[in-house]
Amino acid sequence: MKEKAILIITHGNFGKELLKSAELIMGDQKDVVALGLNLGDDVESLRMDVEKIVKDNQKANKETIILVDLFGGSPSNSALSVSKQYDVKILTGVNLPMLIEMLSSRDNYDTEDLVEISYKSSVDGIKKLGYKISKKEENN
Repeated sequence: MKEKAILIITHGNFGKELLKSAELIMGDQKDVVALGLNLGDDVESLRMDVEKIVKDNQKANKETIILVDLFGGSPSNSALSVSKQYDVKILTGVNLPMLIEMLSSRDNYDTEDLVEISYKSSVDGIKKLGYKISKKEENN
């Protein structure tokens, strides 16, 4: 099983701060990079940074999983652009449960299973609190 590198790409500093939060909980992490696209930044420059990171991971015989914040935004479009040339997996809607699951499980699963497990953790981490539970939600 290949080692996995994780690339987080978001609008602003969201991804960088998300990684800091995960490391606060889990300790320092290797092979994780967070990139942010800020107002006035060049999208092509971001795409080139993404490509360089993916290419470097590939040279190091590591698979790259890209986590982005918003489907259809410039960060996800940059990832999709790079995916046309390189074998990467992309997961949108990055959040802390997703990232923690991915970081804690990446050595235990192949990439396909890891993405699926992280996706499920992301969704399962969303809860409505302080609301009466409906009959439909009780059955889930």
